[in-house]
Amino acid sequence: MGVAADSQKTKTAVIQAAGELFANSGFTGVTARQVAAKAGVSLGAIPYHFGSMEKLYDEVLITAFKISEEAQPLTQQALAAAPAEGLRLAIQWMIKDYSAQKVAWPVKLIEREALDPSASFRKVLKRHYLPEFDWLCDVISRASGQPKDSDAVRFGTISMHLLTSTFMTHRRLLEDFAPMVVEKVQDSVSFVEMIAQVTLDAVIRYEHAYPTNE
Repeated sequence: MGVAADSQKTKTAVIQAAGELFANSGFTGVTARQVAAKAGVSLGAIPYHFGSMEKLYDEVLITAFKISEEAQPLTQQALAAAPAEGLRLAIQWMIKDYSAQKVAWPVKLIEREALDPSASFRKVLKRHYLPEFDWLCDVISRASGQPKDSDAVRFGTISMHLLTSTFMTHRRLLEDFAPMVVEKVQDSVSFVEMIAQVTLDAVIRYEHAYPTNE
């Protein structure tokens, strides 16, 4: 039991150290020696636990996409609730997930990859983010009455995700040029209601702009 715990502790330390380095310098700008030094482990710990730097990078990306334990219970609750309440729970799920983050590197790394996606990022995105995107589409489909696989629902899902994540991850920046806006959305209840309305409006407006029967 002690050996397994120590092994997991080492793996966690390496992932966190590598995550910070990758977020700042990208995959090609980081060496195994730098990761080992920052994590406080031997250089051999990386091939022993991960096999290669490429596989370590995959694990770092998976960790960046991992949903927090605080937010996880809301997943099933959102699908089990009435459609309108399910949408609110999905938004609360996103808020809880971003609020639970204790370090900044996951967001920084995803933003870096979004500008120039690597093969590793695309692979991890499909395996670990698209199921969540599909779930959000399901929730928004139920709330809007539009088909789950419609572009209008996908547009609403993207709009909800981007607006919520921007407020949660760029709050300090927003305070510099829109302090009153940030102050007014501090109340989570009113913020959730606003995002819910914006999401449904995005679905409707997309459908009006690009009718399905065209």
